[in-house]
Amino acid sequence: MGGFDVTPPDETVAGFDVKGPDETVVAHLNYMEMCRTITRGAGGRLLEVDGVLLWAGAHPSPAIVNGVIRTREGNSPPKEVLDVATKWFADIGHGYTLNARVGGDDDLESFARQRGFSMMLELPIMRHDGPPPEVTVPEGYALSRVEDAQDLGDLVEAVAGPFELPDEVASVFARPEAVLSPFTAAVIVRDADGRPVAGAWTGVSHSVAGIGFVGTAERARGRGLGTAATAAAMRLGYAMGARAAVLQASPMGRSVYARMGFREIGAYRLLVDSASSAMLQGTH
Repeated sequence: MGGFDVTPPDETVAGFDVKGPDETVVAHLNYMEMCRTITRGAGGRLLEVDGVLLWAGAHPSPAIVNGVIRTREGNSPPKEVLDVATKWFADIGHGYTLNARVGGDDDLESFARQRGFSMMLELPIMRHDGPPPEVTVPEGYALSRVEDAQDLGDLVEAVAGPFELPDEVASVFARPEAVLSPFTAAVIVRDADGRPVAGAWTGVSHSVAGIGFVGTAERARGRGLGTAATAAAMRLGYAMGARAAVLQASPMGRSVYARMGFREIGAYRLLVDSASSAMLQGTH
């Protein structure tokens, strides 16, 4: 896969070590930009006020496409965060997910639990430094970059099932803008019959490639296709200027990413109120 042979830039300038912001801060900045990017691509709404980012996508589910997060640590009192979020989403007409950084938003998480929120999921934040892994595609499969609306539909077919959120994922990738922009890209793996079986997406910001929507169809698991798609997405991210890769790992993907050289640098806890929790349990 020579088209994905991208090496990162040197870490020094004229012999002087170049060090950027703390890696957890960079990962957080990239995660927020990914939320903005998928929301804009889906034709959704964004609000940033008083150190809080809120995003509302094109689907009412609290999962993935509707959420709130603090943009800066140590700002925005918990009550103000939830008051702003509750009012904004009430006006829109549905619930949301509260994203809390473990160790950075503990006060917010504690206050939210007092308000009746419960944890839906904990997502480890993982980072990969250095050159991305080689892209190795098993015999009988072909990997390519998403280039048009047809490819986009195939990407949804490949990754929506593994996420168990087919409608939400479809809403994210309903428009070409979700992928076909200067700092986003996606790859898809097809089997010998041309059926989409795996894929991955990347969005580059703050010199890192945020990797997301990695999935492999159940019938094709255990063949390294998710690893191949992730590595290819990383290489595309490096080609767009990234110097490292970050992601929020699912329980299924955590060990896979560790084997690829990703290491854990933090975690998010995703919390929902009782109404949002009931919606998720009733829908999925």
